[in-house]
Amino acid sequence: MLVELDRLIQQSGIITFSLLPPNHDICLVMRQIPLLISQSLHPQQTMLTFVEKIIYMLYKSNTTLALEAYTVFLQSLFDTSPEVGREALLWLVYADDERKFNPSVMAMLIRCQLLPLEEFDIQLAKLIQTKADLASEFAADLVRICLLTPNPMTNLEDHILTVSTLRQQVISGESSPRVTSFIQDLQHRVDEVYPSIKLEGINCLQLRLLLAEWNQLSQYPIANDTLLSGIVKRILSATKDDDGKCFFLRMGTETCVQHYIMGRPKAIQWVDALAKLMTYMVTLEESSQQQSKMVGHIISVIVLVLAQYHEAMGPRFNQKPFFRLLSLVFTELCKSRAKAIDTSVLACFCDALFTLQPSQFPGFAFSWLQLVSHRVLLPQLLAKSDRSGWHIYHKLILCLLKFLGSLLEKQSLHTATKAFYHGTLRLLVVLLHDFPEFLCDYYMVFVQVIPHTCIQLRNMVLSAFPLVMHFPDPLTPDLCLGLLPECKEDPSIVMSYATILTEQQFNLKIDQFIEDGSSSFYKDALDFITSSSSSSVDSSVDGDSKEQQHVREDVLNALVLYTATQVIKIPTESNPAIKLYMYLVNHMSPQGSYLVLGAMADHLRYPNSHTQFFSQALLHFFQEMSEQTKEQITRILLERLIVNRPHPWGLLATFIGLIKEPKFWEHSFVRSSTEIERLFDNVARSIKRLS
Repeated sequence: MLVELDRLIQQSGIITFSLLPPNHDICLVMRQIPLLISQSLHPQQTMLTFVEKIIYMLYKSNTTLALEAYTVFLQSLFDTSPEVGREALLWLVYADDERKFNPSVMAMLIRCQLLPLEEFDIQLAKLIQTKADLASEFAADLVRICLLTPNPMTNLEDHILTVSTLRQQVISGESSPRVTSFIQDLQHRVDEVYPSIKLEGINCLQLRLLLAEWNQLSQYPIANDTLLSGIVKRILSATKDDDGKCFFLRMGTETCVQHYIMGRPKAIQWVDALAKLMTYMVTLEESSQQQSKMVGHIISVIVLVLAQYHEAMGPRFNQKPFFRLLSLVFTELCKSRAKAIDTSVLACFCDALFTLQPSQFPGFAFSWLQLVSHRVLLPQLLAKSDRSGWHIYHKLILCLLKFLGSLLEKQSLHTATKAFYHGTLRLLVVLLHDFPEFLCDYYMVFVQVIPHTCIQLRNMVLSAFPLVMHFPDPLTPDLCLGLLPECKEDPSIVMSYATILTEQQFNLKIDQFIEDGSSSFYKDALDFITSSSSSSVDSSVDGDSKEQQHVREDVLNALVLYTATQVIKIPTESNPAIKLYMYLVNHMSPQGSYLVLGAMADHLRYPNSHTQFFSQALLHFFQEMSEQTKEQITRILLERLIVNRPHPWGLLATFIGLIKEPKFWEHSFVRSSTEIERLFDNVARSIKRLS
C-alpha cells in the first residue's frame, strides 16, 4: 500500500496537501494503512516497519506535496503509537547519520511540530562542532528556511545554540561561504528592523542572540543566579553606554510584544523573561544612582514602545503584553530591599501611569485601570505615614474619573464602557474600605469631575470617614447634629480646590463680602460662576435673562465651600454665606439652582462642622424658600438615597430630618404622581421601621 500511496502522490497534480479533498485517494489510503497495521499479528513491530519506510520515502521526496503528505502521515502514525513515535524521533534527533542532513525534510518536520526543537538545537550544535562543513552547511540551510522566509516558522530562540555556533565559525574565519552568507543575511534581517539606529560598537545580531540566550536559559529551573547574572553582565558589556542599553531594552520589548501579537508559542514566558532580565539589569548596576537611572530607562522604553504600537495599530492595539510587562517589572523591582530602587521605581512608575492616562491612550485604558489599582502600588502610595504618595495618587484618580466622565457623556453605553465603570467602582470600594482618609481629604477634587449621573460613584467618595471615628446611627430618634462633639471639628481637606478662586483673587472679594456684607457682591458672584465657556455646563432656560446662563461647576463648587469655611460659626439667620446661596438659587435657571443645591449636598458627609453647616442650610432653605426650591432639595437628597449603598451619613441624617417634619407630606410634589407617592411612602415606612 505504501507503493500505491507513493504512486498516487507522484501522479497527483495538486501542489499542496491542504488542497486535497477528504475523499481523495491519497487520504483514503492514508486512513486504511493504520487499520491494516492494527489487524496484523505484531502491530507494534509492523508500525515501526511502516514508519521506517515512510521516513525513507520522505527523504526521497522531491515535491512539496510529497513532503507534506508523508510528514502528515507520520504525524498521524505517531499519534496512533506514541512509543514508535518516540523511537523514530530519537533517530531524527540524536543519530549521527549524514543522511539526515536534508534541510527541506527537517524544515517540514519542524513546521508540523514533530521535532523537539530544544533537543534538536543542542544536538545540531554538537554536530557542527564535530563535522565541520557538512553539518554547518546543513544547519545554515535549515535555519535559513525556518527564519529567513517571508513567513518564519520558528523563532531565533529555537536555534540559539546552532546560530551562535555558526556565528563563532564566521568570526574565527573557519566557515564555508554558504555559512558566511547565511550569517550575513541573518545580520541584515536583524539590522533592517532598526535602519535609523547608528550606535558605535553596537552589533544588533549579537544583542538579539544574547536576548534569545536569556529567553531560553531563564526557562530552565536549574538556571541559578550565577548563570543568569553572567548573561546580564555580557549584555551590559555589549551595550557599552546608556544609548546602547536603551536600544537593547527597545529591541527586547519590541521582540517580545511582536511574538505575543503573532501568537507565537512561549510568547507569555518571554514577556516574563524580559521582565526578569530588566530586574537583573537594575540590580547589577554598581551604584544606587546608576540603578535609579536604569529604572528610568526601562520604564521610559516600555512607554515609548507602547505609544508607538498604540498609534500604529489603532483599534487593533493589543494591550495585554504591555500590561503584563509593566506589572511584572514593577512588582519584581519593588521586591528589592534597596531603598534607592524602591523610590525610583515608584516615581518612574507613577510618571508612566500619568503619561499613559486613558484620555491619551484609550486602547490601554483597562490595563491602566488594573495598574492604578495594583495590590503593590496602593500601599506603596497610600499606606505611608507621611502621606507623601497621596498627592501623586490623587492625580491618577483624577485622570481616571475625567476619562470615565467623557465615556458616560455618550448617548449609548457600550459593554466596554459599562465594564470600565464597574472597574472604577470596585477601585473606589477598595479605597473606601482600606484608605478612607485619602478619599476624605480629596473628596472635593474628585466630586468636581464625577458626572452628576454617576450618583453611586459620588456617594462612594462622600461616604468615606476616618477609620478612628465612631458616630451615631443617622436613624437615631431625635438626633441633633449640633449637639454632636464631632460636628464642632473642621474636617481635613486639601485646599487645592480653591486655586481657581485665588488665581483670579476672587477669594479676596469673598473675604471683603463676609466682612462688610455688601449686597453688590451677589451680582459679582453670579457673574463669576456663569460664563459662555464651552467647558461650562449649560443651564439655560427659556424666558428671562437666565436664558443665557452657563455655569462653571468648578468655580461654583469652590465658591460654595470656601464661603462656608469662612463663616461656619455664624448663626444661620444672619450668615452671609446662606444669603449668598439663596440669592444664587433665586437668580439662576432651574439647572443652575440644581447645581448650587447639589454643591451644598456634596458636603453632607461624616459628622463634622461642614456637614452640620450644610445640613442646617438645606433645612433652612426648605423652610424659607419657594415650592420649586423645596422640590429641588427633595429631589437631590432622594436621588442620592434610592441608589445602592453606601450612602453618606450626613445625607441620611438630613433627609430624615426633612421628612420628619409634618408639613413635608403636605407639599404637592410629594403626591405629583402615583409612582412618586408610592416611593415616598416606602421611604417613610422604612425609616419608621428602622428608627
